[in-house]
Amino acid sequence: MCCKIPKFIGSFKDILPEYINYQRGLGYDYSAPIVYRLREMDIFFHEHGYTKLEITEEMYELWTALRGNEKKTNRAKRMSAINGFSKYLINSGYKNIYLGEPTKNIFKSDFIPYIFSEKEIQDFFSVLKEELNEQISRYDIATFTILFSLYYSCGLRKSEAQHLLIRDIDLDTGKIRIMDGKNHISRMIVISESMRKQLSIYHGEYCIGCGADDFIFQNKNGGCFPEAKIYRIYKRMLDKTGIPRRKGGQTQRIHDLRHTFCVRALETMIKKGYDLYTSLPLLSTYLGHKHITETEYYLRLLDEHFGLITEMSNKYAPNLFPKAGDINA
Repeated sequence: MCCKIPKFIGSFKDILPEYINYQRGLGYDYSAPIVYRLREMDIFFHEHGYTKLEITEEMYELWTALRGNEKKTNRAKRMSAINGFSKYLINSGYKNIYLGEPTKNIFKSDFIPYIFSEKEIQDFFSVLKEELNEQISRYDIATFTILFSLYYSCGLRKSEAQHLLIRDIDLDTGKIRIMDGKNHISRMIVISESMRKQLSIYHGEYCIGCGADDFIFQNKNGGCFPEAKIYRIYKRMLDKTGIPRRKGGQTQRIHDLRHTFCVRALETMIKKGYDLYTSLPLLSTYLGHKHITETEYYLRLLDEHFGLITEMSNKYAPNLFPKAGDINA
């Protein structure tokens, strides 16, 4: 959903709303994160005394400079925001507009997703069953358990599961409808029989009296189950399970469960004798990817995580999975 365009104060105060509406007219989201990044840029230039309708190299370098110990991805987001706006200004005929490094090159990262082992997942579920105490309510644990199951066994994105409505789930057939997911892609997925039974039990216990348009996972006011609570329980369970943190002390992300689902799904397909060439498009559709290339990129993990997958993939795409030490290839 598009956010309201804020008030801009700098030299581009009249042009920035036009730019946002132009991008939205092309079908791009341009929701809160990018809009408020542009507002941050507008205030930044205003506070530094830039009053002309231009973006000089000096302005660009000052805005995109790495700030303290911030992550490189934060800088990359500032670069992406100003590059997009600069292109719009150039195409609109404005002069003295500096265009920096191409956006396609600035988000390259050697980040490697964490793939949970089967034992780690089993231990995680065991701890969840034991966690019915006074510190976390029975409802919160039951809700998180179902959400965690959907992330791990269906590869749903965090927000996709979080925003499911009663009418999106067919408890008789085990079909779940994902409406307007990432890139505005809607899809239908089929869940396992065990997952269907879990949802049926949860629905019967916690969703009595709810309407078809109500969230299945709710907060006390009827809104969707809060993200902050999901992360709080998740991190607590990781600590209690004893799963070691990533290199650098970082906690595993909830999105890593989606990566884990992808790896396990491909391993299962290969063990059943499916051709990887036909399996990847199936997985791509199930995940809600716009192009098959997204799925290929999504699965670029180290050899140690793949087992049979690397060996089998080399038969039709030798360079699909890079070798350790060659992550940026």
